[in-house]
Amino acid sequence: MQKGIEVMPKGTEGGLAFRAGTLLPATRPRPHAAKLVIRADATRLDQIRAVGCDLLFQFGYSGMTMRQIAARLEIKAASIYYHFPSKQDILFDLMRRTATDLLEGLRRITQSGKLPAAQFEDAVRWHVLFHTQKREEAFVSHSELRSLEPDNLKTILKLREDYDRMFDSILKEGHRQGIFQAQPSGVVRNAILTMCTATAGWFSPEGRLSASEVADQMWSFIAGALLQPSTK
Repeated sequence: MQKGIEVMPKGTEGGLAFRAGTLLPATRPRPHAAKLVIRADATRLDQIRAVGCDLLFQFGYSGMTMRQIAARLEIKAASIYYHFPSKQDILFDLMRRTATDLLEGLRRITQSGKLPAAQFEDAVRWHVLFHTQKREEAFVSHSELRSLEPDNLKTILKLREDYDRMFDSILKEGHRQGIFQAQPSGVVRNAILTMCTATAGWFSPEGRLSASEVADQMWSFIAGALLQPSTK
């Protein structure tokens, strides 16, 4: 074992969380400066969710309190507890919705009936666009895995593993049909997902490229590495 590298015991919650790091970024997307804007027609539940995510991003799970949410929304704390009994419930709700939204988008792609190469392109674009548009949710969902209670952690990790398997199925079918050059493996899948996920850490809506243009360039790079010349 190399010095300085910690190996998580297999089967522990720490080990499970360690294996789930491919979907979401480990670096804060941007300094928190912009004031959160909540839609005028948002329900109380969605208002709490929005402020909860904003505070989790700013202060982390240990620093965020239910009183902060109530103060930000100028409501009584009881109004929050009606929807979420604890801040653990707020964190779990955010992570579950984020992972589920990501998974459902990929499921629609795999059920589209398109050829594997087209599914693969759509999957890469979906992953990039999701992480450039939901940067704060992505950051919290990765950085606060350690704060989930054991049962909640297992639920989130199951969703992530389902996503990995679905992505693998596209790669395997494409390789079976002779579309992809590389033999599909966890290394290939993790390399692609980690690279696409990392866009959440450096993309800026005020930057030179739009999210769609970033997705175009990411796809061009990945296609050059994996697709057979005849299918590019």
